[in-house]
Amino acid sequence: MSMANPPKKFRFGSSAITDAIGDTVRRGSAEAGAFHVDTLDVEKIEPDPDNPRQLLLSEEEFAWLLDAEAVTGARVSDAESPRLKVLLRLRDLADSMLESGVLQPIRVFRHGNMYRIAYGERRYWAARLAGMKHLPAWISDQRPARIRTLQLVENMHRDDLDLAARMRNVMGVLEELSEEGDATGERLGNLLGMAERSARRYLQVARGPADVLRAVFAGTIKDLLVAASASAIQDDEQRSLVLTLLAKGLTLERALAELEKVRKPTAERMRGRPVTKVTLGATAKAGVVREIMQIILGEDHLPQLEWSDYRAVSKAWKEFLVEMEKRV
Repeated sequence: MSMANPPKKFRFGSSAITDAIGDTVRRGSAEAGAFHVDTLDVEKIEPDPDNPRQLLLSEEEFAWLLDAEAVTGARVSDAESPRLKVLLRLRDLADSMLESGVLQPIRVFRHGNMYRIAYGERRYWAARLAGMKHLPAWISDQRPARIRTLQLVENMHRDDLDLAARMRNVMGVLEELSEEGDATGERLGNLLGMAERSARRYLQVARGPADVLRAVFAGTIKDLLVAASASAIQDDEQRSLVLTLLAKGLTLERALAELEKVRKPTAERMRGRPVTKVTLGATAKAGVVREIMQIILGEDHLPQLEWSDYRAVSKAWKEFLVEMEKRV
C-alpha cells in the first residue's frame, strides 16, 4: 500500500504562502500554535465539511464496503466506475491497516467537542472500516491557516486521481495563490512537489482555451501532455478538429497528422493571394501594449487591467484595435 512508502519530499519557492506551506509539511504543523500527537476516539473525529476534496462517503457506501461478498464481486466485475475504484482502494487501505496498523497519524484540529480532519480523511474512513476504535493524530488547538491549499496539495499526491481530478486541484491551488500575483511554473512545481516541466503543462491547460479544459473534465483527454499540446493550438477551428479526433479515440500523433492534411491545402490556396491585412505581430511584454494604448488614449482612459494577465491584455488589445478601425 502507498501508506508504507516514505513521505514525498516537497521543495518550496520563495513566497509568503509557499514558505508557510513548506514549513507546515516539513514540521507537521499547520499553524503557529502548539500541536501534539495523541490517540483519539474515532467517534470524536469527523471530516471537515469545507475540505474541497472530501470523500463524501455515504452510509450506503460504507455499509457496502463492509459486505465482503459484494466487494469481492465488484473486484471481478468489468464495470469499474471512477467512484467504484475510489471505494475499492479505500477497502484495500482498511485491509492494510488490519495487517499493519496505522503507519502515519492523521492531522486534526479542535472544533467544539469534536476534532475535524485537516488531512488524512482516507485513513480515517479506512480505520472505521477496519473496526478500529482509536486513531493516532496530530492535534492542533485551532483550524490550520491555509488549510484549503494544504488539502489540495496533499490530494495531488494520491495515486487514484485521474487528470480531471488533478486539474481541479491545480486550479484550486492557483486560486489560493492568486492573491500573491501570477503563479509561475517554478512556484507551482515547488509547491506541488513536481517537476517544473509538468507544472508548466498544468499552467498551460489551466490558462488555456476553455474547450480543452472541458475535454479534460469530460474525460475525453486523460493525459497531461495531450492536454497541453491541444492548448498550444491557437487557431480555434484547428484545435476543435483535434479535440474532435481525440474524442473519436485517435492518438495525439494521429490527430496532429490529420490536422496537417487540413493545413497544407489551406496554405497552398493562400499562395498568390493579394495581401489585404497588416500583421501587427506579437510581443512578450505587456508593457509595450500599455505604452501604445497610453499614447493614443491617454493615462486617464487606459482600461483597468492586471497587466501581468496576458489573456486580459490580449482581449483589451483586440477591443482597442476594433475601436481604432472605427475611428479611421
